[in-house]
Amino acid sequence: MVRTFILKSSEGRTAPDFSIKSLAGSGGRMDLVARCVIATFATPRGIRKDATLSIVLEGPPNPPITVTMDGRELNRMFISEVEAAGALRDALSGRPPKGMRVERKGFERLIREMPRESLYYLHENGEEIGRVKIGKDPIFVLGDQKGIDEKGERVLDEA
Repeated sequence: MVRTFILKSSEGRTAPDFSIKSLAGSGGRMDLVARCVIATFATPRGIRKDATLSIVLEGPPNPPITVTMDGRELNRMFISEVEAAGALRDALSGRPPKGMRVERKGFERLIREMPRESLYYLHENGEEIGRVKIGKDPIFVLGDQKGIDEKGERVLDEA
């Protein structure tokens, strides 16, 4: 089973011009994005190989950009926000580390490419995850500190 996570980052910078020392400020909450990378892939036994993460960056200067990370190809585990943000900055600079790719792709297109029966929208007011029967190869969609906007929720409703 492969678990896929999609993070819609409404403020995440789409250029490598953010400060590693100020991820919450200059990076448009890249601290949150970095924490999501760590939560997806870091385990006590090493890199979680059965997971992928697509981060849809919608912040300035040139949105949208999607950075996808595949645990099967990653050769480096990120255990700190600084390491994860550094890898994201490298990817946005045109030097993506192994296991990462950058595409000019927005949230709507990414969601429409996913199998509908596998999508699960993680929302703080949603049904408790323990009560949901999760199918094979689930795709979990979540928003940043602002959540997912109305347009994004319409896209999810249609899917």
